[in-house]
Amino acid sequence: MSTSFSSTVLSDVSYGQKIEADNLRDRFDHLTKKVNGSINKGDILKGSLTTEHIFKPEFYGSPSPYIKGISSDTFYRRRSGNKLDRYYRHEATGSRTQDTVDINELASDVTAWCPIEGLSTTVYLENDREAICDVMTNFYCFESGGKTGTARKKILEEGRTTGPGNEMESKSGYNRARTNTFIQAMYRIFVDTMDGSGPKGITSTLAISYGTAGGRYRYRRMNHSLHCTLFSSLGDITRGENKISVRCVYRLIDPEDIMMRHLYIDQRNLVVDLKYR
Repeated sequence: MSTSFSSTVLSDVSYGQKIEADNLRDRFDHLTKKVNGSINKGDILKGSLTTEHIFKPEFYGSPSPYIKGISSDTFYRRRSGNKLDRYYRHEATGSRTQDTVDINELASDVTAWCPIEGLSTTVYLENDREAICDVMTNFYCFESGGKTGTARKKILEEGRTTGPGNEMESKSGYNRARTNTFIQAMYRIFVDTMDGSGPKGITSTLAISYGTAGGRYRYRRMNHSLHCTLFSSLGDITRGENKISVRCVYRLIDPEDIMMRHLYIDQRNLVVDLKYR
């Protein structure tokens, strides 16, 4: 088996030159044998390749045996065990006041959407090559610190068996249950093709988180997975820089409302896979 790529087998083909089927088979067979067992350390520049740069190849058998290998650049950041692992959002940043929820209005106000730290990247598209870009993200989010209902201490001081105390406890539970249905934040994948029109939200990637009603409804802690596929043929991404980000908008019920307070976004992951056709 040859230990190097053959310039004879892999000779250049001129425009308009006739190619026989046997020639194509020889080329595929040569590449397959080289990739499947003939690559050694000498073929790779020392220190240029580590395990996270390798994509697992796909092997196909009968009736047309071949291998599908993909090369790529992988950039990754990992920050564990420190406070920067958590992303905080507060009422004063990236918010919009709405007493009654209008999802379309929230979604259309691009200026209120703030990028989530750690969930953004830039993809550079070469020339005018046709490409497909898969964007996948996963994160864990929840609201905390809101004040809802009546404090348990006050209810006990009034007495649960008295009329006023009973009413106080009933209304407290009602207020917590009601707050539990309020939209606190919305999330969406955005793409900016740098054409001057600004970032555009991908409609199908909308996700929502709700208030935890003073911390009483823990199941409102959400894990969101968002995905979209961008096509250069449709103008989703264009030649040159394309900025991809996951953003969120914080909803305020009214300027002085304290039923929902802080938004925490943990365990953030973003995978962007650009493939040329």
